[in-house]
Amino acid sequence: MLQIQYYLRRMAAAGLIGLLLWALLYPWRRGRRQRKGLCPGPCREWALLLFYMFLSGLLLLVLTPPAGWGSSAPFQGTVNLIPVRESVRLFRFYLKNEMWTAILVNFPGNILMFMPVGFFAGLLSDRPRWWKGTLWTFTLSLFIETAQLFVCRGTDVDDLILNTLGGLLGYGCFYLLKQLSPGFVRRCAKTQKGSG
Repeated sequence: MLQIQYYLRRMAAAGLIGLLLWALLYPWRRGRRQRKGLCPGPCREWALLLFYMFLSGLLLLVLTPPAGWGSSAPFQGTVNLIPVRESVRLFRFYLKNEMWTAILVNFPGNILMFMPVGFFAGLLSDRPRWWKGTLWTFTLSLFIETAQLFVCRGTDVDDLILNTLGGLLGYGCFYLLKQLSPGFVRRCAKTQKGSG
């Protein structure tokens, strides 16, 4: 559990980068909307802020070398391109050695960590579709898995599968929210017409 708390603290600290990026881009977004004669829903900027903060935390967490940027350690990870086999082997190893935190981080963690991507893909899209949210998540996960080759981490096709599943489940959460609270979703709409 300490490892999960450590990850969450690192993501929260990196969220400040997302806050700064959101603030720096706000004048540009506002000018662009005004030129198009659009007015977003009142909750949209808050949703964008949360997404920027989440995304910056996620990227810092998964693209930082295990020993930190100051280390000169060689590539430490592995490259797994065969689906499922390595995950089954790891799961058995973790179970045998009672490594419960490793099980939570590697399996449900890879799903839960990408659920917000699918959720925000639906919430921030003008025409939300399940396949768009899934594609956003797949693309982001593919970028991360590829980039991890260059930051002393491993690359695993199973992570790509679990991350994409997380995005699909995240979109499902958005769809549920849309059914239960359509007014809130409308307030986050991308292109509500208005005076500016």
